[in-house]
Amino acid sequence: MTYDNYYTNVKKVLIFILILNLIVAFSKIFYGCLTNVSSMIADGIHSLGDSSSNIVGIFAIYISSKPPDDTHPYGHEKFETLASIFISLLLFSMSFKIITSSYNKLLNPTLPNINIYNFVIMILTLMINFFVSDYELKKGKELKSEILISDSIHTKSDIYVSISVLISLFTIKMGFIILDIVISFIISILIIKASFEILIPAIKVLCDGAMIDPTYIHDFVTKFDEVLYCHDIRTHGKENRIRVDLTIVVDKHLTLEQTHILSHYIEDKVITEFNGVKEVIIHIEPYNRN
Repeated sequence: MTYDNYYTNVKKVLIFILILNLIVAFSKIFYGCLTNVSSMIADGIHSLGDSSSNIVGIFAIYISSKPPDDTHPYGHEKFETLASIFISLLLFSMSFKIITSSYNKLLNPTLPNINIYNFVIMILTLMINFFVSDYELKKGKELKSEILISDSIHTKSDIYVSISVLISLFTIKMGFIILDIVISFIISILIIKASFEILIPAIKVLCDGAMIDPTYIHDFVTKFDEVLYCHDIRTHGKENRIRVDLTIVVDKHLTLEQTHILSHYIEDKVITEFNGVKEVIIHIEPYNRN
């Protein structure tokens, strides 16, 4: 798959998911407000966060798809990683709003007006969330897309949240009004957890964390007869676009042409052997066997 096709496919997935998330979010918020159910409104706000992250993702994909230029010689793909961090911060913001709203309702409790439609809406949106999370994660792994995988984690948290809201609706019907507020607090904790699951891998990419154990590359490269030693192995980038730098030591009697051919051969083999590697830079050092 070409990089242009990659971004086109990711954008199509995000637009499709955005439409579904907007339907889910406004359904929960509208009927939650209509019946004064805090946990349902909180769940709707969480779903609205999904929609916002989709919009951010679409914008990030547009920027990331731009080719390398003079100011960005390595390309713009880290904008996708920045979008993942923005989604994480957005989730933190959403959780704070839910906690604040729940605290205010704890001080001034009101009786929710729950009916059968609350349950119908929650069950239908829960089914949509199951589909969205599974579909987006599958596509994210297939395309090796940070933004789709992180967004699927975001959506997955919606499933747990919606289940807890359903439990909340049952308990409110039984007369335990306080549980509606308690469930809202629990939802905020789940949202914070999802935030960290997105934030930590994204930080690793931006900080150029190692993507492949150097031992694996060393063992693979030293299998070539011409390579006497391999060192200074470094990897960075993201899962679907890893860059590898390494130094190989070869016999000093090899000609410039021979070492040039050897380096290109090893580059091709490393890219074929290690999934996600797109670029290999090899530095060659001479060594005298005698």
